[in-house]
Amino acid sequence: MGDPSSPHPENNGEGSSGGGGGGGGSSKVRPRSFDEKTRSACWRKAAVVAGRHPERWRQEAAGNVVCRRFWSCHGCLCYEYDPSSPSPKILQTRVNRSKSDKAWVDEAEMRGFSCDIKFTEKELDIIEMAVYGDVIRPGKQCHCRTVAKMLGQVKSKNRMAACELPDKNTS
Repeated sequence: MGDPSSPHPENNGEGSSGGGGGGGGSSKVRPRSFDEKTRSACWRKAAVVAGRHPERWRQEAAGNVVCRRFWSCHGCLCYEYDPSSPSPKILQTRVNRSKSDKAWVDEAEMRGFSCDIKFTEKELDIIEMAVYGDVIRPGKQCHCRTVAKMLGQVKSKNRMAACELPDKNTS
């Protein structure tokens, strides 16, 4: 995509996160993208969400719950890897974009950048059903039935109980 005559050569996702000319800041170049090993290490370092599957849900540095499948999108459960900190970590996308390339932003300021939505257990269950096709957490393990299973056309090979959606009349 980069034009060879462009004064800003394309860096293919690598390079420093700092903006502006060559003055002042650190000369250390931090990657803008990470390999699977680094991404997995970042995920493992993030706090486990109590009562949720640790491979699916984590709490990032500002205290926001994020879902592993929602990497590099813009919703409240989405996250990115923060390349500007000395040790890469996951941050809710909105927090990461607001924080920009600052190496240090205190937790209170990061919480201020966060989405103003806190999801209930039921809501997280529904999201997990929609994304993974099942819910796996302490006290609840279930899978989503297919239409064929619901109509009795196919016998389920999955021994896990079928998930039930919460009643539409309750909140």
